[in-house]
Amino acid sequence: MSLMEASGGGSSPESVALGEALTFFGDVSAFAAGAPSGEGERIAALAAGIAQQAGLSVSDCHALYFAARLRLAGALGNRAFAKGEHLPERAARMERWDIPTEGARLCRRIGVLPKDTADIVRWQAECWDGTGYPDQLRWAGIPKPAQLLHVAVAYVTASDPQEAFTEITSQSGRAYSPEAAGAFTRWFHLNAGEIDAMEVPLEALHGSAFAPADAFALLAERIDAHNATPGRANRLAAHATGIARSMNLPVGDIEALNFAALLSGAGELREREIESAQFGALARLGIELRARNAATAADLLGACPQLHRASEIVRARAEWYDGTGAPRHLRHEAIPVAARILGAVIAYDALEEDHRTRITEDRMLPVSRIDKAAGTQFDPAVLRALAETVKARA
Repeated sequence: MSLMEASGGGSSPESVALGEALTFFGDVSAFAAGAPSGEGERIAALAAGIAQQAGLSVSDCHALYFAARLRLAGALGNRAFAKGEHLPERAARMERWDIPTEGARLCRRIGVLPKDTADIVRWQAECWDGTGYPDQLRWAGIPKPAQLLHVAVAYVTASDPQEAFTEITSQSGRAYSPEAAGAFTRWFHLNAGEIDAMEVPLEALHGSAFAPADAFALLAERIDAHNATPGRANRLAAHATGIARSMNLPVGDIEALNFAALLSGAGELREREIESAQFGALARLGIELRARNAATAADLLGACPQLHRASEIVRARAEWYDGTGAPRHLRHEAIPVAARILGAVIAYDALEEDHRTRITEDRMLPVSRIDKAAGTQFDPAVLRALAETVKARA
């Protein structure tokens, strides 16, 4: 009997959307930590498979699945990966020990997850003999689902499955509990080491206090923390939606633009420096970097069905109005209007950030600076709407 069969299956459109948002959160977090694409999904499926061999309850299996998908949530903003001082490997390793703890905090903010999800995330790296982290738990003090997640991570992240099998079984009673290693061994022989895909157990998500938009907002907050750009996502979204409304864009386009503005920074997560700090916002130098970051963000967003339209907006945000941008050298109306807006507000925010360091009270100075690029880098109509929104907020 599969996990979905045991739990009754079935899902509402609301739970489907929330499941997509939460798995997207996990995938972006894993990207920030340098994990390969699809790793979180494989770990979650393996953990659920081992859990069935271990005889865990359906509720424990559900919590384990979501903990596996969100296990690296704490990597967003962690000093080992985030912008800032480059740490020596020893210091970076110590910083990574905080990932489970911070991930657990984030899971507690997501009020719809199965109740034990945060605890599993916190104790995913504890070892049976007490040499793990962050709390040096040992033996039966480590929750069984966390023990199984530890094994699943070891297997999926190993370069060679057979070597991983040998390592896990040889470490039974030390790194891994004998019960977890035994359940893994049974799974391995029954499945020949092959991990079958599984559906997200959407029925385990409970309550309505946390919606997909809340997941995207929380993720945007953590992306900003990681990129050392606090508050940028909300500033971009406020300016972008203000311009879109003044230009009478359809409601659906405004919603997609809002998500594009909130999450466009995902493309910079693996960059060691802030994009806006490397090149002037109005400079041609750096166009390729901006386009690469845009494409990275678009690929990430495109994996979430709810963000397909936002993905295409982000992908075109480095195009220039005169056709000299990147990656496709689109010009004028060939650039989606929402992408023209996003490109302008990203540049405006960088200019405004620079403006804050100047000794002047002229709040319109960034507007006058960006206006010099009307007709070349930016759509003049978009810049007029930007000026109106800035004046309205002054």
